[in-house]
Parts: sequence; structure tokens; C-alpha cells
Amino acid sequence: MPSYLRLKPEERETIVKALRFVKKKIEEYFSEKRKDMDESLYPVINTEHAKEINQLNKAKNLLMEDTVGNLKLGVKRYQSFIDVLRSALVAYLQETLKAKSETGLNEFDQKIQEIQRVIDSDDLQRGKTDLYNKYYYFSEVFFSYAHEDRVLAGKIASLLKEKDIDVFLAHENIEISKKWRDEILKHLKNDNFLLALLTDNYEKSVYANQEAGYMMGKKGKNIPLIVWKTDIKNFGFLETFQGVTVTEENLKDAVEKMVNIIRKSN
Repeated sequence: MPSYLRLKPEERETIVKALRFVKKKIEEYFSEKRKDMDESLYPVINTEHAKEINQLNKAKNLLMEDTVGNLKLGVKRYQSFIDVLRSALVAYLQETLKAKSETGLNEFDQKIQEIQRVIDSDDLQRGKTDLYNKYYYFSEVFFSYAHEDRVLAGKIASLLKEKDIDVFLAHENIEISKKWRDEILKHLKNDNFLLALLTDNYEKSVYANQEAGYMMGKKGKNIPLIVWKTDIKNFGFLETFQGVTVTEENLKDAVEKMVNIIRKSN
């Protein structure tokens, strides 16, 4: 692993914007926390607040110092550095995706591609993606399902979107001209939650099972959706996660449970 970054000036500027975005979200988060808290507890929250801001400022300073790729860091310090950078970029990307989703403006596409390129750069590939999840309120959920179950998946996704949970649903979100494997892998890399719609069809689907395995491998959150009488014991390690039972009759209640699990884990 190198102990310096090899980034272009425009890539550095994208990272700086991401760090500023996360800093703003952290400030908002702790401001809201103080409103709901007794003043005697302020020292504890202030210490955590200062720790997070100092970490961001240190990362920004290191980034600006390393303009010619000659900044040498120890392995542990370098890993911590890229964890901050990549996590900030993922938060920034999610917010930009949300802006596009809410406005429908294709003008956001170039910015989304620019952020994604930096996230996928060789220097940041090993960085964590989830350091700042709790500071912003948008998390895309990857919906894993067999093609035969797309109608039910679509109903669940629509109800989640009504609760402000953004869902990546392959058959709706991938454009015909896109390489679908690349698009699915991109979302798997960036998302931290996966809904697995467990049915007999899912059990037979190689791709669906690999999606759940990929999320588990990167230490993301898998949420099994146990459809009616499906036996979760048929799905290996998914049995170890908190699941939600789903039927056509209880969809709204099931979605409420999904939302609670996602928000508590965020």
C-alpha cells in the first residue's frame, strides 16, 4: 500500500468539497443533538463533536500538503486518512444522487460521475465508506431480488421511497444502454444496506445470492425479507441477520420495520 496519494488537482478539489459537505452535516447533527439534551451532558457531546471536526481538518490539511505526491505516512495513519476521504466522498455522492432524484435534472450526472471516479481511484479503493453515515439522512438501499419477483420488489420499493428511503431497484434504475453488471457492482460498492427478498426464486438465483454475499463481505447490513412461508435456513449466513416477514397483506407494517432497522443502523 502506498503512503502517499497520486491524485489530479481536480480530484483533490472534489475531495475538499466532500470534506466541506460532511463538516456541514456534522455541525448540523450536533446542533440538533444539543437541543434535545440537558446542558449537563454538553461536555460529552462537545468532545465527540470536536473529535470529528479535528479528524476532518487533519485530513484536509494532509490532502493539501500532499500536492506533489511526496507526503510519507505510516501504514496505520495512511489507512485512517483514506478512510476519512473515501467515507466523505461516499456521503457527498449520496447527497448528489438524492439531489438528482428529487429534481430529475440530468445536469447532476457529470458531478456524480466525477465523484464516482475519485471514489474508484486506486488510492482510495481500500478506504472505508461508512464513517459518516449517521450525519446525513440519505442512504441508498440496494434491493436484491430474483427477476421473477420484480413486481413484489417494486411494491416494497415504492413504499420505502414514500418514507424517504432511496432504493436501487435494478429493473427500474438501470438504463437500457448501461452495462448492467457494471451498474449493479457500482451500487453494491457504495451502498451499505441490502434488502434480500427471500423466495424460492431467490434461492435459485446465482446473482442474487452473490449480491448478498458481496454486501456481507464488505461488512454492510443485510436485511432478509422473509416472504410468507420461506424457510430462512435455506439461505446460509442470511439467517444470522434480523429479518422482516413479508406478505401481500402486511406490506405497510413490514416496510415500517425495514425503515426502523435502516435508521437505527445509520
